[in-house]
Amino acid sequence: MSFKPSIVICDSPGELSGVACQKIVDIIHAAKRESWPLSIALSGGSTPRMLYTRLHEEQLHLLREERALRFFFGDERLVPAEAADSNYNMARQALLRDIPEDLVVPVDVSCAGGEASKDACDDAMQAAEAYERRINSFPRLQTVETMDTRVPVFDIVLLGLGSDGHTASIFPGSRAESETRRAVSVGFPSPTMNPKVWRVTLTPVTITHARHVIVLATGKEKKWVLNGIVLDTPKEAPVSRFLRNCTGGVTFILDKEIAEDLGR
Repeated sequence: MSFKPSIVICDSPGELSGVACQKIVDIIHAAKRESWPLSIALSGGSTPRMLYTRLHEEQLHLLREERALRFFFGDERLVPAEAADSNYNMARQALLRDIPEDLVVPVDVSCAGGEASKDACDDAMQAAEAYERRINSFPRLQTVETMDTRVPVFDIVLLGLGSDGHTASIFPGSRAESETRRAVSVGFPSPTMNPKVWRVTLTPVTITHARHVIVLATGKEKKWVLNGIVLDTPKEAPVSRFLRNCTGGVTFILDKEIAEDLGR
């Protein structure tokens, strides 16, 4: 079956964040009000930060007073919550600082530490299992049965792309890449990972069952990754090619650099 995502190419970072902001607002308003708050899994990175700032500036009433979204995390580094490279800390500074606490569901990073040891792996797995349990504790978050497990159905999953082909914290060769029995797993300090810290991440099977997946991606160094996902027969296949298996809508919001050779 051919993969036919929606692709939007933007002229500037401001346009990109504006398109993404409007896409989220459109999804919210297309849903029945009684289904609010919708569930959204956030991504880290500089491009999402611009989106979060825009949501805070333009849609705070919708998100705070009208409680339109509940915020989860698609992945998180196991670093202290106040650390500069914490996805939660970035999202809190840009947006979540003014969102009611009961609408924000961060990963418990109390095990933060992290060298690539067995103890660190065990701690990371415990953090992943705890986050999966917490996600499943929200009765309004629907689930779907797959071949190997039952996973939550997020209304929106935000993603970026790495120059090594990763998305969320699903890195090449990682445990999360091949995980089919869990909704949440771990990323480990692989050679392409920066910073090299343990991470908790949604698994491919969870991401592909979201109602809407929105991918924000920029930069010419990621052109091969985009082509590797979008093309039916690419020259190279990145780990993020699993996005072709998404059962809901997929939207790529891109800058001109990453989209320059699209389809060639």
